[in-house]
Amino acid sequence: MLDAVFPIPTRALIRQGGRACFFRLVNTSPLLIQVQSGTKIVMADDKALRLEAGAYGLLPDYRPLTMENIPKAPQKYQTLALPVPRQLFEEAYSRMGSIAVPSRPVPAGTSKLPEEAAALFDYCCQPGNLTRLPGAIAKARLMELITWFALCGAVLGQNQSPRIEDRLRQMIESDTAFAWTLGQAARSFNMSEATLRRKLAAENTGFSEILSDTRMNRALGLIQTTTLPMAQIAFEVGYDSPSQFAARFKERFGVNPRHVRGGSERFERIGAEVEHTGADMVAR
Repeated sequence: MLDAVFPIPTRALIRQGGRACFFRLVNTSPLLIQVQSGTKIVMADDKALRLEAGAYGLLPDYRPLTMENIPKAPQKYQTLALPVPRQLFEEAYSRMGSIAVPSRPVPAGTSKLPEEAAALFDYCCQPGNLTRLPGAIAKARLMELITWFALCGAVLGQNQSPRIEDRLRQMIESDTAFAWTLGQAARSFNMSEATLRRKLAAENTGFSEILSDTRMNRALGLIQTTTLPMAQIAFEVGYDSPSQFAARFKERFGVNPRHVRGGSERFERIGAEVEHTGADMVAR
């Protein structure tokens, strides 16, 4: 552990065989990323961030994003992603002093990272490197990496007022296979079911919607970052039936889960939300 608050981050290698556009993806931790093959386009507030192979970027937490991952044949799309606790960003920025922190969290690309910064990113992403270090040193390395990204233009925006939806997503994400109920969630938050239902309604959402969406976001991440069979992924996100899982996944994302991994289906744009940008558009 970095300390009692910060667990050691574990990098994810995201691979995707088929081109697909995913709407309303929510990260529960900020991500520092490098696109290694293909193209990534991220949409927020009708603005597109395009990252080509070799580019670095920052994706915010608890901000619904539209993303497209575009493989470049014959290679699959591939991105290295390092989740870093928000508290480390805030501590790093406070030490920098003069950094201008955006009022809202939005995706951000960097200018070209210096060799030292790129080497540090690779170091932090190598399995076992951070865990072998004393916690204080591992924390310092991550904060140095955050500082490099900030100096190159990728700064994490200010934390928005915490929402019940965000807390609920974090709870469900801790065990997406568990049979969560509204009552269990309400007890965890020390409130009645009626109060939780009312608070979620005030955020224009509901318990079942968040439960399903968190599970599908988790499933997408498992498809992109593991070689687990689809039946196992279905089980990991609370589905006993792989066919039922596949149907729900396609309903949520507009593509079959096997297309995401293997790219066997014809690509279709899902919705028209980003068509007006004229970009070569768009998709845990």
